[in-house]
Amino acid sequence: MPNVKIIAAVDLHHKDWDSCVVNEAIMLAQSHKVEVELVFVIPDQQNSYVQEYIPSDMKDRVEVDARKDLESYAKTFDWKGVPFTTGILRGVVYETLIEHADELSARFIVIGANKPSVKDLFIGPNAARVARHASCCVLVVRPE
Repeated sequence: MPNVKIIAAVDLHHKDWDSCVVNEAIMLAQSHKVEVELVFVIPDQQNSYVQEYIPSDMKDRVEVDARKDLESYAKTFDWKGVPFTTGILRGVVYETLIEHADELSARFIVIGANKPSVKDLFIGPNAARVARHASCCVLVVRPE
């Protein structure tokens, strides 16, 4: 059985906003004595027709760059002795996070949310979908 983890889901396009996600995950991990996996999901196009036209070497380069970016981002935090790993996933963001949490038997998913807009009332942001459908606890963090 894998180690119990807290998944801290960040968006590398909004690092400043998501620093509060990482800090909350660190505090939560300290209190539960578990490790954190800092995760970024590369969003795949949901239209499989479009996917066929994206060269695989481009997808690979995006993943390599994202991994470097995530590892650099992780180094900017004071982990306070909390063990952590980083992970790059690919897929529909909320579905991929939920599946990954289930595979790890994660204890928590910590995810950020912006102020909802009118369109979110109909579509629902990733944080709301994760909170509704995850089998583990979900902490939704607003930017500080």
